[in-house]
Amino acid sequence: MKSLKVALFTYSTKPRGGVVHTLNLAEELARLNHKVHIYALTTGEGFFRQVNVPYTLIPSTVVENETIDDKVGRYIRIYTEYLSSINLNYDIYHAEDCISANALYELRKMGLINFFLRTVHHVDDFTSRSLIECQLKSIIEPEYIIVVSRYWERQLRNHYSLNPTMINNGVDLEKFRIRGEDGSKEKAKERFSVNGCKVMLSIGGIEPRKNTLSILKAYSIAKPYFKSQGERLVWLIGGGETLFDYRDYRDEFFSGIKTLGLKLDIHEPHSSDGDIFILGAIPHDSINELYRASDVFVFPSVKEGWGLVVLEAMASGVPVVSSNIEPMTEYLIDGDNSILVSPMDYETLSRKISRVLEETDLRNKLIRNGRKTSEAYSWRNTALRHSEVYRSFLERVS
Repeated sequence: MKSLKVALFTYSTKPRGGVVHTLNLAEELARLNHKVHIYALTTGEGFFRQVNVPYTLIPSTVVENETIDDKVGRYIRIYTEYLSSINLNYDIYHAEDCISANALYELRKMGLINFFLRTVHHVDDFTSRSLIECQLKSIIEPEYIIVVSRYWERQLRNHYSLNPTMINNGVDLEKFRIRGEDGSKEKAKERFSVNGCKVMLSIGGIEPRKNTLSILKAYSIAKPYFKSQGERLVWLIGGGETLFDYRDYRDEFFSGIKTLGLKLDIHEPHSSDGDIFILGAIPHDSINELYRASDVFVFPSVKEGWGLVVLEAMASGVPVVSSNIEPMTEYLIDGDNSILVSPMDYETLSRKISRVLEETDLRNKLIRNGRKTSEAYSWRNTALRHSEVYRSFLERVS
């Protein structure tokens, strides 16, 4: 079957969900013999990991004290100006976010491309004028829309009268599989200086959508309980690189740490008595160890497209406590492969964290069934479905 020339577009090089999706999809499409090229904006950094397909990074300088409206507009202009200056010749133009989708919309208006597709991972409740407009155009203007869950498929049908195609995300099972001594939990804990501790992990940084304040409140309840049992509970926070400015939310988080009398370490755990460790963006080569160092993965998000990191945790053999929202419930089953809670109920969240850490039979069940669940989702299958969609779409528009 003839290979396709596919261009994938993303707004960043950092390890956010949409970027992770872009890179894994691109590499699997290339393994299916398609000719794939990635385009991304960069503020100076390369991709967070090695990328095994051709790519182009488009420079976008950092402007101090820039408003989000100005930043979004500038990013779209930079993307559009660059793409319009080169000779684009692809069968498929596929945007992974609203910024790149708006750039492709501008190219279509110029007559430089005839159509484009977009993956909508989720729809945000923006208050910024530019982001509202950016998001709306990126949803209603593409000729074809892909979503990553049944929940967002229904949302786009009901609220935008669209007919999207659902293709689930995958997980790199080979990367996250535990192997021999490399999978030793205590060895991994030593790497993060939390050996001898019970470790809860969250990934996604400190932001409202990840519901970090509820995790903080839950941790503040669970920590003294474990201390009364002669044990130390620590909380590792990874990730958090984002386009948006969550300064007020972060200020509330750090203020809450002080009010609750908790001790904070940033970047590398180095305090012998620290409680909360903010690790920032985790090097791709270290993310496996971070999962293996963890005893429970805590993810009470209030809005998600799919939850890529949940599948990564499950594939790594870490029991998951997650919010009971859609689309999480499309693959998470309470008491079977995860523990589900109402995201804002931090007291119940704390009790469930403690239960997972203390009940061996429950932990083993969640780990066993979590791994089975993760094995049902591969990037190979994701790429195969995209390949089918691309060919079907091209037949329709030819």
